[in-house]
Amino acid sequence: MRMGLGLAVKVPRSGAEEARRRLAGLGLLDRSRRIMRNGEFVYIPVTRPVELGFEVVSVSLPVAEPKAPMFRASYDVVGSVAIVNDMDMDVENARRLAELIMARHRRVRTVLQKVGEVSGVERVASFRVLAGDGVTETVYRESGCVYKLDVARVFFSPRLSTERLRVAAQVGENESVLDMFAGVGPFSILIARRHPSTTIYAVEKNHAACSYLLENIKLNKVEKQVKPFCGDAAEIVPQLDKQFNRVIMNLPHQSLKYLPLALSKCVSGAVIHLYVAEEREGEESVWERIKSVYAGLLLRETRVVKEISPRMVIRVYDLVVG
Repeated sequence: MRMGLGLAVKVPRSGAEEARRRLAGLGLLDRSRRIMRNGEFVYIPVTRPVELGFEVVSVSLPVAEPKAPMFRASYDVVGSVAIVNDMDMDVENARRLAELIMARHRRVRTVLQKVGEVSGVERVASFRVLAGDGVTETVYRESGCVYKLDVARVFFSPRLSTERLRVAAQVGENESVLDMFAGVGPFSILIARRHPSTTIYAVEKNHAACSYLLENIKLNKVEKQVKPFCGDAAEIVPQLDKQFNRVIMNLPHQSLKYLPLALSKCVSGAVIHLYVAEEREGEESVWERIKSVYAGLLLRETRVVKEISPRMVIRVYDLVVG
């Protein structure tokens, strides 16, 4: 703590607030230093000697640190890792924000800035380290479940926690669920924990994500319910000798391409949760594309679950197979 020597009014604790208000009203407060209590007295820094019946002394008081700048940038905290989502923020401001994040979230050990959107067959974003030790593997807890993951090697969004709960709440007893793009398992494992009688087939192509999926199944003790498959859904799903009551398709930029494959594994009355990246007002055109795949699909509900940019969103379509 830095100290600064200067003048201060010394008053008893009982009269400190009244004295502070009086000095502030006269414009005499020295705001470069902080008010300090010492025993039964309070020292109020002033800019010059005052003749108001107060005792004025020369004393060292803590220097008032400048207020932190206001940032509008959004960030996510995943376990011990924080991610600044604003890719346009310059490095200097991003690092200042990282310091504020670490001061606010004591468990955060690494702060990253996203520098590239989720892309490629592995579905991973690009990051740079802003602060901390640079370790990107962490343990994240959500809705009574625990997930081990590396945010730099797998796709994971804590912003979908409410959506995962919404889907899990719809699952009925003894359902068979297909999670076509399971990631590290947040949909599959939550459903298994909430509905012990369900069976979930979890498919994931990203090798790192699949390794974490296997580990997370054990961590959450759902080995009997969640059956993992490491590989491309386009190759694995056709080989599954099973029909499903519910299909989760959380691959927003490519999910429509896999819709015919999902339909081939659905029983009549099955529900498909289809996640699509689209323009903010683009649901009508997307719905037309969905109906062109199979006219017998009924739309139970649609909603925006995540904003990507001012123009783009991720929307879920809850579809019922007629």
